[in-house]
Amino acid sequence: MKKLHTFNLIPVLVLTLLCSFTIAQDEDDEDLGTDKLAQTGMKFLSFSPDARAAALGDAFTAKTGGASSLFYNPAGMARLEGMNIVVGSTQWIADITYNAGGFAYASNAGVFGVSYMSVDYGELQGTTRSSSDAGYEDTEKFTPTASVIGLGYAFAPTDRFSVGGQIKFASEQLGTALLDADGGKEKLDMSTTAFDFGLMYQMDWRNLMIAMSARNFSESLKYAEEAFELPLTFRMGVAADLVENLSVSLVNENPRDYHTTTRVGVGYSLMNMLAIRAGYVTPSDEKKHASSGLNFGAGFNMAGLSVDVAYTDFGVFDSVMRFGVQYTL
Repeated sequence: MKKLHTFNLIPVLVLTLLCSFTIAQDEDDEDLGTDKLAQTGMKFLSFSPDARAAALGDAFTAKTGGASSLFYNPAGMARLEGMNIVVGSTQWIADITYNAGGFAYASNAGVFGVSYMSVDYGELQGTTRSSSDAGYEDTEKFTPTASVIGLGYAFAPTDRFSVGGQIKFASEQLGTALLDADGGKEKLDMSTTAFDFGLMYQMDWRNLMIAMSARNFSESLKYAEEAFELPLTFRMGVAADLVENLSVSLVNENPRDYHTTTRVGVGYSLMNMLAIRAGYVTPSDEKKHASSGLNFGAGFNMAGLSVDVAYTDFGVFDSVMRFGVQYTL
């Protein structure tokens, strides 16, 4: 008869309690009829830069990976062997460009990782209020940017349980604001520190993985006289192999600044070389379009080198393509 180890039950109990809390929160919101939406800043911190995860509708919380896990659930890189490098680029809507990368290295003391993401919002025309017929007049042009660098660590205290965390240093440069009619100006630069945390627990049945993550813990920030919070997000996720080479993942997401979101992803692997992926997200911003919320992608892997692409439909906006390359040694 197998012995039941109490330590192995702890993560299950923790995750069960977290699931119960999430469900209770959703029920409370429905009873109260509230949207529980809030204003947040540094919204780029919630962006999904990885093509593999995006193709699955970002249902990636319970998926293991290398350095890309730092953008979703840092516990996901705890099982890495060797080292992993990942880079990716996204041409977002409104000519916004995201570039991201990461590096993870497995040692006897655990897995250490570094992540980076930058945002280029393009050149914008500044304006100020005036008494003209248009009600405004042009000022100088400016190019806002943002970036974040993270230092992460993950380890597996048992063969089933994984823990990970990350500290992030984020900054945003939004140009210069005119404060008064006398020409007073203020540079809109901001920086802060944020934290991510995640847990994962694997079971025997169909390689079922149960996971949770909390991203963007930080203190309040202030621009001039207005304070705001970072886009704090809690996610609960599961992933399993339905049949050989076919996996499914599900995530319940509770962000500070949006509705509770459900994400579903399905992936099929052919000979461990070709991967086909699809995902769906609900609710979607573009509810009038039948294809809104759908994501598709594919990947090719050979000798540790993977190339991935993802397509996201944004309805009335331009569709978005993400590209990524990673190498595991």
